[in-house]
Amino acid sequence: MTTWAELPEWSGPIDSTDQILCVASTGGAKSTLLATITLDVSSLVVIDDKGAMALPRARVVQLPPWADGDKDSDRAGVFAQAVRSGLAWHDHRKDTNRVIVRFDPADVENFAAHDAVFWAIFNRTHTVCWVDEISATGATASRAQPGLRAISARGRTRGVGLLTASQRPYGLIPGIVKYNATYLIVGPVDPDDVKDVHRVDIDIATTLPRKRGQFLLYEAGQREPFRLYLPIPPALKGWKAP
Repeated sequence: MTTWAELPEWSGPIDSTDQILCVASTGGAKSTLLATITLDVSSLVVIDDKGAMALPRARVVQLPPWADGDKDSDRAGVFAQAVRSGLAWHDHRKDTNRVIVRFDPADVENFAAHDAVFWAIFNRTHTVCWVDEISATGATASRAQPGLRAISARGRTRGVGLLTASQRPYGLIPGIVKYNATYLIVGPVDPDDVKDVHRVDIDIATTLPRKRGQFLLYEAGQREPFRLYLPIPPALKGWKAP
């Protein structure tokens, strides 16, 4: 079997406004990779369902519990206002446009609550959306939020990039996210997690060491991978992924 070191090295840029899907097991450095890619992005919204993300120059927006407007209009109004104010532009202080969104613990995997935030990101424009664990949003292989579909299908026309990470098996990721990805980046994984990835040399990913920053990179439409290594920049030294 070909080894990671024998693959051609990826030497091109990775633009954060592209659509990137990163799959790796726990400890596979996927969050570190995306934190590096977005380090200089001035307008960023991170969907942090783990509730532990911290990034340079980013503020945290803690959302109140979700409520269905048909059942509790007052609470629904509070949630909607929190989303609007939390993701609002602050032109006079550009660093405040880097936002980490955290949901109430009861709303992890809440499909509708996440859809509200996805639409806010889509309407914000000129922003990178980083979903740190797609399965925690309530999206499944066969069902994705309308707002997420809008970002994936039409985000480029509004200057909205989509970075999606997952430690779950590839087959559980929403189809539109997989099909529209400019780059599929695969870190250390278990064999069962990538059995649905029909790409050349995908088995190499099962041999990669954890926490070393080694990945396979597949361009859209290409079956053969490049090797990708992104060293941790000085600004992230000592940073711990959630």
